[in-house]
Amino acid sequence: MSYKLITLTAGHNAIVPGASGNGYKEHEVARTIVAEVEKQMKAVGQKVKNCTDNVGRTAKDCWMNQVKKCNTESKDGRLDVSVHLNAGGGTGVEVLYWDQKGLAAKVSKQIATDMSYRDRGPKERKEIGFLNSTNAPAILIEVAFIDSKDDMKKLMASGAIKKLAAAIVFALTGKKASSGGSTSNSNGTYTVKSGDTLWGIANANGMTVSELKKLNNLTSDVIHAGQKLKVKESAKYYTVKSGDTISQIAVNHKTTTAKIKSLNPGIKDINKISVGQKIRVA
Repeated sequence: MSYKLITLTAGHNAIVPGASGNGYKEHEVARTIVAEVEKQMKAVGQKVKNCTDNVGRTAKDCWMNQVKKCNTESKDGRLDVSVHLNAGGGTGVEVLYWDQKGLAAKVSKQIATDMSYRDRGPKERKEIGFLNSTNAPAILIEVAFIDSKDDMKKLMASGAIKKLAAAIVFALTGKKASSGGSTSNSNGTYTVKSGDTLWGIANANGMTVSELKKLNNLTSDVIHAGQKLKVKESAKYYTVKSGDTISQIAVNHKTTTAKIKSLNPGIKDINKISVGQKIRVA
């Protein structure tokens, strides 16, 4: 089945953060996932709208605000999808539904297969406000257990969130986005996009949230689209070849001998380098 519109919501928000475990917060991880799903849906030509709530002060306010945003759109050909992380000592993926059992089973199986998760399958949950209040078909995806080390190790591995998003997109649209990469930062800065979280930005740039906040003198977790943040640039290394001199290496990498010396405190004499030695140049 094709959909005229798919709405996406990430569970909870910074005020009502939801579950946590293994150093992660549900609302941050869910927003990272939703942002990637939204990007991939657009890439395959699927009309999509992010209806995530960031202002609700209670769990009920949060899902009610999401429902209101979803219900402003025509229910004709619309599917509402909410992304959450589970907790409680279990493992694996499950998809909750009101009356979309077949779709829920399909999405759960695709995620389980692609992510090597336990497939907990579809679960009827008519008491859940989001599912019983939207005026269109809806599912709620519990992508993994945030308190499971194994689940989160798989989810937070390099490229795993893109893989998860691709599984969701394929299950819902039958299409796959191209695998072309995208750049997230340039010259040590990153421009915040809609749906970004500090955790997502920090994770993508090999930093902790605390490091990112300290680098940018941030006193809260609130960021806004268009904001420029400093990020840690990836370290670059060079393997010394026969005939190399430290001054020539510096010139080739558009830096200085003094800078290379400061980046390699373990090298006592920076002018004495040997073939095969790896030195940091940025």
